[in-house]
Amino acid sequence: MSRVAIITRTIDRPVLLERTLQSILGQTCQDWHWVIVDGGNTEAVPHLLQTHGERIQGRVTHLRFANPKPGMRGVPINAGIQASQTEFITLLDDDDTWDPYYLQAMVRAMDTRPHPSVRGAVCRTLCIHESSVEQGLKPQRSYELNPKLSNLTLPQLAVVNCFCTHAFLYDRSALDAVGMYPEDYPVLEDWHFNLRFLLHHEILVVPQTLTHYHFRPPEAHGLQANSQTAERDDHKFHEARLINEALREDLRTGRMGLGHVLAQAALARQLSTTLHSHESRMKAIGDKTGKIDTRTKELKDKLLDKRG
Repeated sequence: MSRVAIITRTIDRPVLLERTLQSILGQTCQDWHWVIVDGGNTEAVPHLLQTHGERIQGRVTHLRFANPKPGMRGVPINAGIQASQTEFITLLDDDDTWDPYYLQAMVRAMDTRPHPSVRGAVCRTLCIHESSVEQGLKPQRSYELNPKLSNLTLPQLAVVNCFCTHAFLYDRSALDAVGMYPEDYPVLEDWHFNLRFLLHHEILVVPQTLTHYHFRPPEAHGLQANSQTAERDDHKFHEARLINEALREDLRTGRMGLGHVLAQAALARQLSTTLHSHESRMKAIGDKTGKIDTRTKELKDKLLDKRG
């Protein structure tokens, strides 16, 4: 049995899915089983698997999936997890990719974990902005998402979901305490899961950039767009919902729990945003003042020249 289950959500994006498959086939660690949770209605996935069958060598489960809760992104993840039986689990959506050493480095980190409380590992991520599928997915710019990520604490994760789904590899057995991904969140299902995971277990950071998070232009609506650009309003609403639900649970049970941590983090974010706004305004005022001073000096110099 393979050690790592790779869960991929896909729906009618064959060009992107083939790139993801090439990323998997290019791994230096080949001890994996690929679970494709396919919400599409075409033969594109079977055709892709047949084309690359010799290299895949049977290490695939193609799960045709009609989501009983349309739009709820945790549902297909859970279906993929339940369709596998491996020691470790990681996700790789159909529009993202890995460095060839991702699986090797992450499995090694788990095999040499520094403490039994460590039940998962994350790495750093490179964000890649690229053109649309029609334009050839050409890279346009890139930057490190979390270059300073060196450890993970609950307060830190409460401020921002600081790692990507495909940068996280964890023990299947950790789900006994954590539970599955939420099935009533159309976005932020990963943050919801990550917070609960860290509430129960430690997550080790592998300080290497081994994952690639691909962004396509905002005008690429629908299936080509990624959730961050196509569903920004949903993110803000469900961020507040997640915080409020956790805080209500704390208040209901009369204890200081995750809700209080999230509430404090939300206030810190708000203060940081306000401070940044004030700093930007002060800088703008300073720039204008500098221009006025320069213009005033120029006028004075001209007057002095005329008098001379």
